[in-house]
This record gives sequence, structure tokens and C-alpha cells, in this order.
Amino acid sequence: METDIATKECVIVYAHILQKGRPANILIGHIEVEHAHAQGVYAASKKAFAALGDQCSNWLEKIIAMGADGAAVNLASKGGVIVLLQQEAGDHIVPFHCMPHRLELAMLSVQRDIPMIRQLYDLLHLIWKTYHFSPKSMRELRVIGADLGVNALVPSGVKGTRWLPHVSRALETFLKPGQFTTVYRHMDYLAGSSANADIAGQATKVKKSMEDATFVAFCHFITDVFSGISKFSLLLQRNDVILPQVVCSLEQLLVTTEVMVARPKPHGRLSEFLTDMRLQRRQQDKEGEMAVYKFQTITLKGEASNLAEDGVAATKLKKVMDATIKSTVKNLKARFSSLLEESASESATTKAVKCFNIFNHDSWPENKEDLVDHGADDLAFLLDHFSTVLRRNGVNAELAKEEFVSLKLLIAKMFKDKTYLSLWELMLTREPYCSEHKVSFG
Repeated sequence: METDIATKECVIVYAHILQKGRPANILIGHIEVEHAHAQGVYAASKKAFAALGDQCSNWLEKIIAMGADGAAVNLASKGGVIVLLQQEAGDHIVPFHCMPHRLELAMLSVQRDIPMIRQLYDLLHLIWKTYHFSPKSMRELRVIGADLGVNALVPSGVKGTRWLPHVSRALETFLKPGQFTTVYRHMDYLAGSSANADIAGQATKVKKSMEDATFVAFCHFITDVFSGISKFSLLLQRNDVILPQVVCSLEQLLVTTEVMVARPKPHGRLSEFLTDMRLQRRQQDKEGEMAVYKFQTITLKGEASNLAEDGVAATKLKKVMDATIKSTVKNLKARFSSLLEESASESATTKAVKCFNIFNHDSWPENKEDLVDHGADDLAFLLDHFSTVLRRNGVNAELAKEEFVSLKLLIAKMFKDKTYLSLWELMLTREPYCSEHKVSFG
């Protein structure tokens, strides 16, 4: 469920279902909310289902989870929509805080922790404002770009949007060959010629940041960090994404982020930047020239000479990189603790989410004797937790336990090479598997 405001307050309701054996999102309805409290949002949501008639008349008998943004009206443990839904349909219903939104909140916490990230966000926002609200400035940027032989792009915004790929695109645009130089030249022009003191002051501020070697190197580093986070965000936004994919990708993101403490991302932006700085140093040493370091054509100031050394351990950049990685990992783990093995206190719904990992055949043991017992306790918990909805739909819990054993042995013998999605699509839609295991598959 999503609430938003335009000229009216509305609730947009989607259903995440299995369609021909594959997960899919379908739009249920877009309904005006008469009152923007939990009862009003819940009533509007039910109205959306009711509008579809008999095809959705039994949705309360089948629902097992509710996803929404993190607003208290939706997910508050006392008086939120989730409480009203659980009271009517059953306590088994799992509340999900929208995962891309959760990821955004994690990175906003990192932004609050790390002053240089705030500086970067502010600079990118200031650049965006300069060209978004001034066609004259955009024309001037393009003229300068044409003189430099560069196709100047419109800078991207980083604020006022929920999804992190926007930030990644803004960084890529900012560092694009030629774009960085073009923006710098125009800011230099505005700083020296603008009659508006505010514009001249803002341009001077941007120009100084773009000359700071540590800041420029950090822009490359954070671009590497956000490239992985952006991919994770895009995965979370896919219609066909399933929980094991999310958990696996999250764990991979944490590992690849943590290793950046020891070394830059291989073939990443920072690695290329530092390599170029070292090439400049060696070339100048060879020719006996005074050390002057540049990014694109802009002369860098500050600790540029230190960044051109073979190691950056003693630099200001290394300190802020370490702090950024530590904060990123900490906040990702905090926001996604329910998907990891790090939750201090585990509710029944949180445990239920983790128990679904028993259906990830990639994590099953190779030994057949171990496989027979694998996941038995977790399956028993799931059958008990969702007993209300399972009984409504005619599932025999004891028979389901027996079928799960035979199902594991069948998959391990014949379908171990299949992906998660293709495996369960096969089991849910193809004969004889869907008939032989009809209790397990409902």
C-alpha cells in the first residue's frame, strides 16, 4: 500500500501474487482516502478490492503479508493499518516495510554520519539547481561544452527522490569525461562575472570543492559504493523478485562494500583515478617537472601529491573512506536486520520470513541423509504460523511435511541446476509435479 498527495489523498493498492508459477504485481485500485488515519486507509484499501467483485471477494482468506512505506499510519504496531488487517484476517500476516524505501533510509543515515557525503549531496544539488531553474545558465554550459568539444549533459538531481539509482546517475554524469571540466569552467565564469552575489558565492563554493583533490577522489569512491547499492535498489524494484534473491544480493552487497576498506573496487572509478594520479607523478618525475596533478584538465589542490603515492593509508581520503564504509555497513545491517541473522529480538513474523529460506535449494546439503531432515523445524514453524490461512484453503499440515521430504529428494536428484524462479515455476505449473505435490503447493 502506498499513500501519496496530489490534489487528493489516495491509496494505491497492488497485490503480489503467483501468476502461472511466477511472482507478479497487479494493480488492484487507486482509491481516494476519506480520512488519512489508519481506519480510513484500511477502508479505502478494502474498497479497492471490493470494486473488483467476485474475483477478489476472498482476498482476506488468502493474504499472508502486507507491504507499505514506513509511515506510522501503515506499519505502527499500535493502531496502524497492519494491526487492523491482522485483527480481521489473522496474526500470521507479515508486515513488510518497502525495501527500496528502507534502503533509502539507510543511506540517509550514512549521509548524516559522514560530513563529506553531505557536502557532496549539497554540491550536486546546487549544480542541479543552477541549471534546472536557469535556461540561461544551461545555454552557457552548452556553449562552453561545445568550445571544449563536449556534449554537456543536464546535471541530475539527488534530493526529493526516493530511489538511489538517481544518485548513482547524478554521480556518473558529474564525473563523465568532459562534463566535470565544463561545469567547472562555467562555475569559474559565474564566480567572476555574475552580478548576483548569491550566484557568484555559490559558484565559488562549487569551484573550490571541484579543485579539492580529496573531495574529487571521494566522489570517485562514493560512485563505486553507490554503483553496488544502485544495483541492489533496482533488484528490489523488480516485479518478479523473490526473498532468497534479496537476501543473497544483500549479503553480497555487504561483502563487496566491506572489502573496499582494504582496497578500491577493481576497475572502479577510484582505482582509475588513483592510477591516473600515479601515472602523472611518474611522468613528472621522469621529466623533472614540478608536481602538478589534474583531473581531466582541472588542477587539483590539497593532498593531491599524497594521493599520487603508491598507498593512501595516511591520507584524509582513507579516513573518510573507512568511516563511510563502516557507517554504510552498520546502517544496512540495521535496516535489513530481519533478513539477516543479526536481529537482537525476533518476532514470530520475522522468524517466519527467515524460515522461507528452506525453499532455497542452493543452500540444501549435498548428503541425502542430511537433506531429509533439512528445514524440518522451520517448515513446522511455518505450518503453525500460517495455520489459519492454510486451514482455510484445505492444506493438511502433516501431509505437507511428508511431501516436503519427497520434494527435496526429487529436486536434489533432477533439478539442482535450475534457478530458483524456473524451479518453482516448473513445480507449480507442470505435470506430474504440481499434482503429486498439490498439498505443498496449495
